[in-house]
Amino acid sequence: MNLSSQLAYISAVICGLICAVYLILTLMGKRRSIARWAFGASMAILCVEGVLTGFSTAALRAEQFLYWQQTRLVVLSFLPGTWILFSLTYARGSTRKFLHAWRYVLIATFAIPALLATFYGDSYILFRQLQGDGQITVLLGWPGQASHFLMILGSVLSMMNLERTYRAAVGAMRWQVKYILLGLGTLFLVRFYTSSQAFLFANAHTGMDTINSIGLIVSSLLIIRALSRRGHFDIELYPSHAVLSNSLTILVAGIYLLSVGVLAKLAALIGGDIAFPLKALGVLVALVLLATLLQSDHFRLNIKQFVSRHFKRPMHDYRTVWKRFTEESASHVHQPDLCEGLSKLIAETFDSHSVNLWLFENERAKLNLAASTAPTDSAPNTINLPSDTLHRLKAQYAQSNRPVDLDKSKDDWTQYLRDANPKKFSHGGHRICIPITVSDSILGLIVVGDRVSGIPFTEPEFDILNSIGTHAASSLLNLQLSGKLVETRELEAFQTMATFFVHDLKNAASTLNIMVKNLPTHWDNSEFRKDALRGISKTGDRINDIIGRLSTVRNEIEVDLKPLGLDLFAKSIINTWQAPENTEFVTNFESDAIAKIDREQLGKVLLNLMINASEAMEDGGRIEVSTAVNEKYALLSVYDNGCGMSQEFINKKLFRPFQTTKQRGLGIGMFQSKMIIDAHGGRFEVESQEGKGSTFRVLLPIEKEG
Repeated sequence: MNLSSQLAYISAVICGLICAVYLILTLMGKRRSIARWAFGASMAILCVEGVLTGFSTAALRAEQFLYWQQTRLVVLSFLPGTWILFSLTYARGSTRKFLHAWRYVLIATFAIPALLATFYGDSYILFRQLQGDGQITVLLGWPGQASHFLMILGSVLSMMNLERTYRAAVGAMRWQVKYILLGLGTLFLVRFYTSSQAFLFANAHTGMDTINSIGLIVSSLLIIRALSRRGHFDIELYPSHAVLSNSLTILVAGIYLLSVGVLAKLAALIGGDIAFPLKALGVLVALVLLATLLQSDHFRLNIKQFVSRHFKRPMHDYRTVWKRFTEESASHVHQPDLCEGLSKLIAETFDSHSVNLWLFENERAKLNLAASTAPTDSAPNTINLPSDTLHRLKAQYAQSNRPVDLDKSKDDWTQYLRDANPKKFSHGGHRICIPITVSDSILGLIVVGDRVSGIPFTEPEFDILNSIGTHAASSLLNLQLSGKLVETRELEAFQTMATFFVHDLKNAASTLNIMVKNLPTHWDNSEFRKDALRGISKTGDRINDIIGRLSTVRNEIEVDLKPLGLDLFAKSIINTWQAPENTEFVTNFESDAIAKIDREQLGKVLLNLMINASEAMEDGGRIEVSTAVNEKYALLSVYDNGCGMSQEFINKKLFRPFQTTKQRGLGIGMFQSKMIIDAHGGRFEVESQEGKGSTFRVLLPIEKEG
């Protein structure tokens, strides 16, 4: 048995053991997630692939070698699908959304290998060639190249998804997932390299199989290391749906493929190197070790301390820290999002795995967990403080806003926080409690613990934490005050709406009451009965109109835009309206422009403007409807010489709901009209002077000139 066969069998045994362990844990555990099954399936496929690789490299006859290699490629072609499925579901709390978004990719990665294996199972490899160094090179058919292309695609997409997962993890969650992501990243990187070589040159040799076996052993050791960190399969992260162009994986993969193509051409020109795969493997191992070192929290923290100690540089750039926290506070309008963002930022800034942010409830005797970077089922989410304990806590921070070391403090209130913020790492150092205070009021507490290497906080860091607590308090207070202001305005709007609504309903009810009182007396009068029916019908229409117009305050306007000549539209709407007898009505159509118009909705706007113009003239006057066109817009104008409006009313109240100058108006007409014009992509222009009249001008984008 040669070395290549031995390495292949060793990798198969390790993968088989990992698969068995994870499947046993899955069956014994309460949570049987898709990620666990996908991971187990991937390990099983790699185990089978290792066995088939060992069989092929140990084969004595060419027919046996080709058979085992071809079978290996068929089995391996199903691996990208399981990889992508795992990367979409591992450590994610919104797996259904990701699976739905990637459903076509998943179907393709499983369906294409099945079709290739069914119809072209004997065309993966064309022939083999024995080289002088004892290695065997095989020429790949197009199904074999397609299999390697799927491997490249699966490796890149899986690394991209795991990169998102790693970016979303913070604190203890990043500590839990780090080694399994490094192990799988190593595996994907090796397969990406070997498959890209096979795909670019349409051939593969046994040296690449050796690299795959060694890479699989290295990645398996990292995955075994991840077994010691319990709970890494139970984490729920919510990474953003970033576009592919924002992924570092895509950029690196593209640069690599371009570089390999150029280097391959150079190697072909100046002569090949039989040790090239081993050199590439050495570079790969070095990159993996460097990536592991750079991702080590201990290493990064030691570098910071070394620079601070020997070059007199502070551990933190205060301007950068303050800028980041200011931007984070300003980017959220909801309290839960703000608390989560602040806790993650504190964890990243101070290299702490556990940051818990607690907020007082209204009664001020209960603390609720608002955000945490290290959630745990064993710790409570609520702390009930006795009144005397709460008093001592407030007295502690009334004297000084300095953060308190919970593990050194002997105060009774600190015991409640120690129980609710347990240590996850024995070497994580002391837990620090930072007050969230503004003026003389305390809004909550921030508990920072499980710091990398247990490094104690310095005095400058205490100052930063103190400032962060004050800054968080001001941001939280602003959100709370903004919420109360919104509630007050909503109540005010409701009261205003109710006033108008009740007023109009009262008038309608009065009309109906008068009719009911007169019915017994005039029931035999047929003319009275006809008038009563007409009055009831008008009252019902009035009530329905009130309800319909009120509904526009809370509903968005939907428009069905179609090209229509503005002059033709205006004439058709004017023909449906009768101006009052004492009003001079004039039209002036000078536009041949065509705009995208919803005839029904825009007709409401024009009718509303003409009715408003007539009601603005108590003793009659002049109304002029005109059209015009400029380079960008078609203009529809309604002019009246009525009472006019003040500039202050135009600027502050004209387009707001429930603001009106009419005695019987609801103040909804212009609000609704502006919503309709906005939906058309247009705008209003208003010119008015008190006692001289008003001009309302509607500007609509031109569709085309006809």
